[in-house]
Amino acid sequence: MLSSLRARLRTTRAWTRPVSTSLPRRNDAAADMASLSNVLDKQGDATPPIHQSKPSSTNRPQHEYKPINPNTFIRPYDLSLEGRSWPNRLVKRRANVAPATRDARKQDVFYQLGVDPLKFALHPGILSHFVSELSMIQPRRQTGLTMKSQRRIAKAIRRAKMMGVIPLHSRLQDYGDFVSI
Repeated sequence: MLSSLRARLRTTRAWTRPVSTSLPRRNDAAADMASLSNVLDKQGDATPPIHQSKPSSTNRPQHEYKPINPNTFIRPYDLSLEGRSWPNRLVKRRANVAPATRDARKQDVFYQLGVDPLKFALHPGILSHFVSELSMIQPRRQTGLTMKSQRRIAKAIRRAKMMGVIPLHSRLQDYGDFVSI
């Protein structure tokens, strides 16, 4: 970090503008930058080199610590190095973006077969694949459907809930050949 700042300061030039010869210059920006660069060089020489360790398998940098939030209880373990550092684990996140139209057309069964999803409002076995465990309609980024199919399947699920074909607050239980409510 210091080396990049030093290089940046060395390449910085004084801002030049037409100045009246009768007025004395107030400050010399180039001289100030040079003196600051010299101070940073001395400071960089005085600081010991940072220990370079092998890259870890985590997504987080090793120098990052867990935050201590105000108005929370703190255990003595939380103040130790082991309690302050993040565990070595990979952080996997789902994509927060729905698939592109081209990718969605390849994944969408309704689009591939040319079938209207709204016609499946009376088929709870098919609709249960697009509903979460709490009977919430899954977003398009999870279903992978096209925008049109996602709107139509959501309408079919809402109709099925109002008709009592699928439960309002839970997911259908699949028992092989038949589905029970």
